[in-house]
Amino acid sequence: MFTKSKKLEIEKLNFVKKKYGKELLIDCSLFSKRKVILRKNPFTIDCYGIYIITSGEGATLLDNNIIPFSKGSLLFFQPNQVRQWQNVSSNFDGYFLVFEKEFTETFFQDNFFIYRFQFFHSNNNSYALECNQDFLSSLIDSCELINTELGNLQEDSHHFLRSILYNILIQINRRFIERYGLSTNLFQNNLGLQFKQLLEAKIRSYQRVEDYANFLKISRAHLNNISKKTFGSPVSVLIKEKLLTEIKRDLLFTNKSIKEISFEMNFSEISNFIRFFKKHTGINPNEYRLKNTK
Repeated sequence: MFTKSKKLEIEKLNFVKKKYGKELLIDCSLFSKRKVILRKNPFTIDCYGIYIITSGEGATLLDNNIIPFSKGSLLFFQPNQVRQWQNVSSNFDGYFLVFEKEFTETFFQDNFFIYRFQFFHSNNNSYALECNQDFLSSLIDSCELINTELGNLQEDSHHFLRSILYNILIQINRRFIERYGLSTNLFQNNLGLQFKQLLEAKIRSYQRVEDYANFLKISRAHLNNISKKTFGSPVSVLIKEKLLTEIKRDLLFTNKSIKEISFEMNFSEISNFIRFFKKHTGINPNEYRLKNTK
């Protein structure tokens, strides 16, 4: 269990696009080199991120999951996920690699580019990957190459930086798929990726399989087949899991009342909201909030 006051404000950090003088949607450095403060309070960042742990140990809270880490751990974050450092050892260090999805989407002319990498959008609540020393060393070399380029930008630097980032993403994705026994279908299925994108954007308003089938202009049966083939689960399960994640985030990190959360999640009655939550967690929303925000 983690400790957190539910009255605590969540700090929101924004990516600084012109940090290097002109708009550049990528950044990378050692935590120690930049003297990054490991915030004890919950915070969010509005970009994608990979933390490459090179020494020390600890844990990070990601929404409502505790992710332990040590040397060789890779941690993955989506924009605006609530995170919090916990029990970090004094010898901790590593690289933070952050970027906005436009950095890759524009170049590859692919609106679903970032969704093709399962470690960012996995359906099995896996937010970390352990790597061996050889792979860790290669990632460190790549991060140092990015650092060197950031310190000496040229007209074609954005192309060079994208090529390094793309190489990193592909290598991590291959290992992540192998480690968790995932399907490679995600990389090819645009309809599946479009569904995942819609789910993340619209879950607070739409929770029926029919809604997403209508958005995609396909039948329920077709969407379910795509979901099972691509993600290994039917659409209803993905909707339920995403909805529970959003509800738990609001319970743990906001002062919204149960009634307010129920209304914002588009439940017709608060009793239906409480019944749904208890069915899938075993406790009611108030009990969950009290248990996890002591």
